[in-house]
Amino acid sequence: MLVVIGDLVADLIVLGGATLERGTDNPAEVRLTRGGSAANVAVAAATQHPSRFIGRVGDDTLAVALVAALEAAGVDVQVQRHGRTGSIVVLVDAVGERTMITDRGAAAELDRIDPSWTADADWVHLPLYGFASPLSARAVTDAATRAAAGGARVSLDLSSVAMMRTLGGERLRRLLAELEPDVVFANADEAAAADELGVAPAGVYVVKRGAEPVLVSADGETTAVPVDRVDDVVDSTGAGDAFAAGYIVAALAGADSRESARAGSVLAMSALRRPGAL
Repeated sequence: MLVVIGDLVADLIVLGGATLERGTDNPAEVRLTRGGSAANVAVAAATQHPSRFIGRVGDDTLAVALVAALEAAGVDVQVQRHGRTGSIVVLVDAVGERTMITDRGAAAELDRIDPSWTADADWVHLPLYGFASPLSARAVTDAATRAAAGGARVSLDLSSVAMMRTLGGERLRRLLAELEPDVVFANADEAAAADELGVAPAGVYVVKRGAEPVLVSADGETTAVPVDRVDDVVDSTGAGDAFAAGYIVAALAGADSRESARAGSVLAMSALRRPGAL
């Protein structure tokens, strides 16, 4: 069982919303979709490997719809319910790049996780957002280390340059030392921020670079894994999450880090051709 711990929120996708004129109407295509990095990974992996999402949502009708959407995608959903479900406004420019306005709501208040929810995990995946608050960070860390003690592998996605800078280098280094993740995922900007903060992940370090080859560092060596170019990018929302899902599923099937990175890039391509997450 792949267990993903983190956010389930509503994404309001605004296509053509990168350049806004203040004080008047701005025509755009607007879509409301299910979002949250952790939820995206669980959905992207669910067709190939049993997947469970763990998180916290509000006690409201939006949460009912989001949980139902996850379950319809084949994900086993275990959530705490309290307060108000989070939402994110995603402004997408002409080349598919995103600017996000985030309100994580209840997702930021994840409390102690029931040990039975991770008892059957063979892999636990953790977006960095789950470590934003002390309460959530403790809950996620305890669940991950408990699963690792039972034989599960652990991966961490650095997720956000803003979040990395908020946490700071010292806290990130402590987090990596405590979690000892088998795999750390980053995009090029996050990898640059890690360098600036003096953070050097051990284990397998996977750096996604858009259309450029993925860099996979392991055992003191770095390998460049080619990716296919996507010319008709609609929206990059969820592409990194799809990559993580593809990588993890391949690794669970016995692929090495290079083969897993290739599998991740193939799944990420499908996310680039549609608005919103997978």
